[in-house]
Amino acid sequence: MSKIDYNRLFIESLKKHKNNPKWDKGNFIGIKTVSNTKVGSVGQDFIESLCDTLSIKCIFPLKKNGERATQSPWDIEINGVKFELKTATEDTSGSFQFNHIRYHRKYDAVLCLGVTPNKLHFGIWSKAEVSTGKAGGLVSMEKGANASYKLTKKPITLMPIANFEKEMKEFTHNF
Repeated sequence: MSKIDYNRLFIESLKKHKNNPKWDKGNFIGIKTVSNTKVGSVGQDFIESLCDTLSIKCIFPLKKNGERATQSPWDIEINGVKFELKTATEDTSGSFQFNHIRYHRKYDAVLCLGVTPNKLHFGIWSKAEVSTGKAGGLVSMEKGANASYKLTKKPITLMPIANFEKEMKEFTHNF
């Protein structure tokens, strides 16, 4: 029986399938080294810090014991509006894939945070705008199913994060 260097074979395969070179450098390359589930946690922490810094009221769903709920129909409440919060990194085609948007959950609006190697973008839409297609770019994540959707957006169709305070206050005020 021959000795197989499994590690070498795996490393060779890994080299063939590494991230797009745009992620080799940049301020936010660390987002590519956290697990997919942690990408959402990074986005949630960032939005909370941003709201705190801008003195925008935000709260999270809590369990009966006062701890943050990890399973809730909404992710963050900002100025009284309950948001489904989605975070995505820019893919190789220059788009963001905001995954697992679900209509059946009880939230008011969707807040998406898009991360490129050096820039942050966001979008805000009411649940009605997303569910009726007015937000655009929404497709089912599973062929023949209608429980979970993804919203695809280019950075140009989102707003720069510097506009967050103005846009969030306007959106929640008019909601």
